[in-house]
Amino acid sequence: MWKRTLPAVLLLMVIGSPLVYYQAGNLVYTQAAASNPACSGHAERNSPDAFSVELWHEDVSNVTHQKNETLAANLEGLWFTSWENVTVGVPGEAIDLAGWVMEHNASQPWVILVHGIRSCKANHEVLIPAAWLHQAGFNVVLFDMRDHGDSTVEDGLVSAGQREYRDLLAVWQWLQDERNASPERIGVLGVSMGAGTAAIAFGEESGLQAVFLESPFSSMGSIIEEELAFAGFPPFLKDAAVFAGKVSSGDDLVKREPIEAMKRTGDRSVFITQSLEDVRINIHHGQAMCDAASAHAGANGSVECWFESSAVAHNDRNESGVLSHVTLMLTQPETYRNKMVNFFEAALATPPAVI
Repeated sequence: MWKRTLPAVLLLMVIGSPLVYYQAGNLVYTQAAASNPACSGHAERNSPDAFSVELWHEDVSNVTHQKNETLAANLEGLWFTSWENVTVGVPGEAIDLAGWVMEHNASQPWVILVHGIRSCKANHEVLIPAAWLHQAGFNVVLFDMRDHGDSTVEDGLVSAGQREYRDLLAVWQWLQDERNASPERIGVLGVSMGAGTAAIAFGEESGLQAVFLESPFSSMGSIIEEELAFAGFPPFLKDAAVFAGKVSSGDDLVKREPIEAMKRTGDRSVFITQSLEDVRINIHHGQAMCDAASAHAGANGSVECWFESSAVAHNDRNESGVLSHVTLMLTQPETYRNKMVNFFEAALATPPAVI
């Protein structure tokens, strides 16, 4: 009943009062942008030398895998034996980023891994691909974005990549300054909001050569509209939420959209993957990103996209559920690992000497 009546009541309130319009938008904004520095429980149970997979419930009707049939059943072969704790400052800002570095050899390429919203570097979603890359010979860096994990809490709000992309570029520059890494030998893997952040950084920094985007959003404006519709609220509140973000924190959530970054692919490398059943970020986002990158790739550019069914049923903490978001690495681990490693090996290969 409330899903039918509440939107109508809100509409009357909005028409009657600009202040209420702002307040309604601010409610949507603060809920959507709230961070979780505690990492949604991941940091409590996970570290590089011992991490597991804990899932949650989504409204998914098509289940393709049981959790105990997936990679989640046994991760010990991916646990790290050593790592280095580092702190990276963001130039011009009072932001310190907490990171883990696993370095093989200074001559090997680097991959930076970027976690999702209300998560952190202790989530399996970045630890699993980091382990595969490290075992394949890559140096890897995992870090907490601002307002997440052990990094600086700026205002407790997430900007959907509008500020966080600067965190990623700070780590990218830190590798060049502190580890003597060549920019053409540094790639990025982003997950969910981290994929959107990576895409925005890719669009802002032409020296960033390769991005692997797991379950990216193409447009934060579209995400807000979809979330509002799912909850039974009128989609026009999206504009109110964007306006409230500008007023409350100075963030314009739609200033830089990931899909616009794909139009700057050129002679660089992009990989996009997503579960076809994804209900957290609808599959049309990944497909639109793929289409945009493919349409704007140069003669020497590389765009590869992989979309496949992947929904996992589980029972975590005695609560049954089904997950569809960021699940391909669990249900098709060998294919995922091979595609990811092959992508970065090709994208970050040492260029031929100029004679």
